Amino acid sequence: MPTQRYSYTAITLHWLIALLLAFQIALGWALEGNNSPELFARYQLHKSIGITILLLSLGRLAIRLFAQRPPASDGPVWTRTLASVVHWLFYAVMILGPITGWLVVSTARIQVPTVLYGLIPWPHLPVGRGLHEPAETIHGAMAWLAIGLFALHIAGALRHQWLLGKPELQRMIPFARGKAAGAAIGALALVLAAFLAGGMVYPDAERTAVRNSTALPVPALATPAPPAASATKEDESATAETPDAAPADTGQPLADWTVASGGRLGFTARWNGEAVNGRFDRWRAAIRFSPDELARSQIRVTVDLASADTGDGQRDDSLKGSDFFDTGAHPSAVFTARDVRHLGGDRYEARGTLDLRGVGKPATVRFTLRIDGDRARVAGTARIDRTAFGVGQGEWAATDAIAASVDIAFSFTATRPAS
Repeated sequence: MPTQRYSYTAITLHWLIALLLAFQIALGWALEGNNSPELFARYQLHKSIGITILLLSLGRLAIRLFAQRPPASDGPVWTRTLASVVHWLFYAVMILGPITGWLVVSTARIQVPTVLYGLIPWPHLPVGRGLHEPAETIHGAMAWLAIGLFALHIAGALRHQWLLGKPELQRMIPFARGKAAGAAIGALALVLAAFLAGGMVYPDAERTAVRNSTALPVPALATPAPPAASATKEDESATAETPDAAPADTGQPLADWTVASGGRLGFTARWNGEAVNGRFDRWRAAIRFSPDELARSQIRVTVDLASADTGDGQRDDSLKGSDFFDTGAHPSAVFTARDVRHLGGDRYEARGTLDLRGVGKPATVRFTLRIDGDRARVAGTARIDRTAFGVGQGEWAATDAIAASVDIAFSFTATRPAS
């Protein structure tokens, strides 16, 4: 006798895909607004769920083609034809929707890597950018088509169950072998809940984890650098205001200092007003310095831009791309200072040039210095204008989403040869 009920595998895939589709459609409509860490995370979730739907749908199609299933319901030709069309259009939505989304991501001007659920890297399709707009149009149309198909599919199932008295729902709804009213209401409630969840989901936990894991403590004794590269009149008079202040550890000869491991070089950008903190894991400094020989002191810091770490792999890969650091063409940033000034007490200022992304601009770093024998503790800050160096191209050049000012904070210890 022919089977009267779908297999448990087919039932599981049917409802899992239905819930994911409802969630995905609502999530897709919520991908609006200004660029922000939250919106970025939602896009990553949207891509992850899309690929999940694609893989599950391919499995469901294989079962549909090769596994035994209940016979189609009898009835007029037009109803059977409509039911068949709805089913096959659903497969088109479930497969073509994710594929066109994949094409949109693969052909986007800004190439953002896809990492499924933050764990599994997913490649881009090797296609030209000419497919971007057609794929985007089709991808958007798939959402509306899915909604129409949902309505037709539900209406058809309810018609068979209660108007025609055929136990259709018992074949696909789990635990609905008897009266199907309760199971039908529960299934519809689940789909509606998935849709509402997709419109309201905010990956706060991911954002908070990034913020907390990369928070940069700004040294309390470090004076914040001014927004402009050059010093203000107040800065220039700082030494005059404290004429009797003695430099730290006077009477020391010029020496080459070696930076000890464990130092930190971090940065803070603001994305729609929200701080995004990161750090550079690889950097080195050549320091020739003495509080008594400031005129001859020199500082050179080289930063490996590819080592930028904000706690989010996709964002870090974007920073390496041509729209931001362009590490393929400009792997390093270099700050060189030969004008070191004493601001009083243990406060100093180093004026020099920052070379970033092939552009050299004046930059000022302020720091505190405490020397104990042959060991020094340094902590400082700076502020740069990313737009002056071309960091942020295209849509990222505007400062309405990502602020122009980027704060730098650093701290390290260094040693000199024993005198």
